[in-house]
Amino acid sequence: MLPKANRLHQDKEIKRLAQTGKTFFLPQLIIKHSDNKEDAVKIGFVISTKVDKRAVVRNKLARRLREAVKKLLPRIKTGTSVLIIAKKQALELDFAQLEKQLDFAFSKIRIYNKD
Repeated sequence: MLPKANRLHQDKEIKRLAQTGKTFFLPQLIIKHSDNKEDAVKIGFVISTKVDKRAVVRNKLARRLREAVKKLLPRIKTGTSVLIIAKKQALELDFAQLEKQLDFAFSKIRIYNKD
């Protein structure tokens, strides 16, 4: 579970990010990102019923995404909001591949701290 301070859970925040955020496309995921005025990283997840009708399958994917992001969280710049939207192809990835895809996407959109 992500810490409460790092969750993007208000409906208006998610809608604002979905409409105005910059978009990065992967075959398995869509990543929307923008800067926020807070001193924290905010991350949200969207897994619709188009991915799979069964809640068990969607919840498993959500748990995997949350855990993968949790490992990458210390490297992400503060003041960033990220919305991760899963596609049907995300179900085909195992955890290591999912983590690798997220790492690749975050480095491409340059939301990591400069080391």
